[in-house]
Amino acid sequence: MSHHLPKVTVVIPAYNAAPWLPTLFEGLDQQTFRDFEVIFVNDGSTDNTGALLDAYAMSRKWVKVLHQKNKGPSAARNIAIEMARGSFIVCVDADDAIAPSHLDDLYSLATSLNLEVAMCNGWRFRKVISDADRPIVTKIRPERVMTGAEWFETTFNDGQWWRRPWMMMVRKDLLKRHSISFVEGIASGDSLWNAMLQARAMRVAYTPKQSYYYRRTPGSIQQDQSIVKKLWRIESNIVIIKEMWKMADSEMPHTAILFKRAAAYRSRKLLRQIAELPFRQQIAISRELLRMGFLSRMFREVETGMHRKKIARAYWFAWLGTVAEALKINKAVHFNLIR
Repeated sequence: MSHHLPKVTVVIPAYNAAPWLPTLFEGLDQQTFRDFEVIFVNDGSTDNTGALLDAYAMSRKWVKVLHQKNKGPSAARNIAIEMARGSFIVCVDADDAIAPSHLDDLYSLATSLNLEVAMCNGWRFRKVISDADRPIVTKIRPERVMTGAEWFETTFNDGQWWRRPWMMMVRKDLLKRHSISFVEGIASGDSLWNAMLQARAMRVAYTPKQSYYYRRTPGSIQQDQSIVKKLWRIESNIVIIKEMWKMADSEMPHTAILFKRAAAYRSRKLLRQIAELPFRQQIAISRELLRMGFLSRMFREVETGMHRKKIARAYWFAWLGTVAEALKINKAVHFNLIR
């Protein structure tokens, strides 16, 4: 019996991904780099995703399939990374695709430069790979070895901060050494994971090779405009901002500045999300942010005049809520913070 450990583990969460799996399977089978394993996590799919994954794995010893109740992609990635035997981790989304050179490009870059994180570029497409019309990273990036903090600052400053877990290969040891995992149960947790990763990595590098294909899927959970999903995204943003502030308060000054800037970016997004809610809910959430000390910290770390105006607007809504409660005319919105 062979005890060979693969060099790379590809982690793929899958939820109702049946229409797109054949394209992904084809890309995996065509990889020019072969010393890898794949761990699929069927995250409570209600279509035939599970059956397709099991059938695919049946004839491929290097493919494992886990089945779990729906917990979201963060939980799926965490369990797969915990089981991974490879020295490097690569994340792929089940509705995306990869070129035959994807693992080869990243592994060659990582090993030739002794990197902890290797990154590449990719393409956006809608239905089939041939529809790919523009690169994901549109700005020129340095290709030299940098620290993760330098990369964080460079990409943040040019307006294309690297906040997705795909298009990269990461040493598993880096994740284990610093207890870096995906925060479960929230939306947009990828940005928090990347912030933690980049703050800790000492050697990262980028290649402009475009070997990842990102599918722009309409009707995704991030585009769901129901009030329930809007509130969930707001709660998630609050969790992310709190965690970034917590890290900023415990880091060395230069890294702390990066976390504060990332938190300021998220807080601007949070204020936009709140502004899209009905009037009464804007009041209730603004009051909660005031009570938690969010508004005062956002105001202290404001970056632009427009940001300051939005925070002042939230203060105004919080004051209205206080008056309304005193007059017994405000009904509380259902808004339970995740943490």
